[in-house]
Amino acid sequence: MQQTLQQTFNRIVGLPLTKTTRTETVQYFHFGHTHYTTPQGLVLDVGEITLAVNCPWQLQQPAGEAIKHSEVFIRKREAGLPTPVWDWKKPGSSLLDQRMANLINNNPNLVVERAEQQGELGLMLYFSDGTTISVMPDPAQPAAEYWQFFSNTGDGLKVGAGEGGIA
Repeated sequence: MQQTLQQTFNRIVGLPLTKTTRTETVQYFHFGHTHYTTPQGLVLDVGEITLAVNCPWQLQQPAGEAIKHSEVFIRKREAGLPTPVWDWKKPGSSLLDQRMANLINNNPNLVVERAEQQGELGLMLYFSDGTTISVMPDPAQPAAEYWQFFSNTGDGLKVGAGEGGIA
C-alpha cells in the first residue's frame, strides 16, 4: 500500500486544487480537471484526482490564516439579516464552504508541490504558494475511512486510511 500511496502522491504533484465540495462533514478536494458522466448521463466537472477527508483537517495559508474542518458548523457570513433557518448539512451554507470557495476563486496558484505521509495515518499537502493542508486522523475517533484519494479518470486508483491502517 505504501507504493500505491507514493504513486498517488507523485500523480497529484503539479496538479492545481481546482474545487472543493462536501457532503455533510466529508470534505472533497479536487485536483486537476476531468469530466465524469453519471449513469443518468449528467456530465460533472470534477478533479482528475479527488481527496475525500472524513477526519480533522486544516488548511494553513502563508499569511497565517487557517481554515479548519470544524467551520462546517458555523453559519456563513451574510450581509443584512441572516437566513432564519440554517442547516449546516446544506452545501454552501457554512463558513467553511464560504471560505473554501473564496480561496479557490481568488488563488489560481494552489498547485501541489509535495505530498507526504504524516505519522501513521495522516498526510500533508504542500502547495506552490506556501499553503498546506494537514489531515490529522484522531485515533480516539475510529472510522472505517479517515481519508481516501481516488481517480475520476477510470484508471481504478484508490488509496485511503482508516482505523485498520492504509489500504
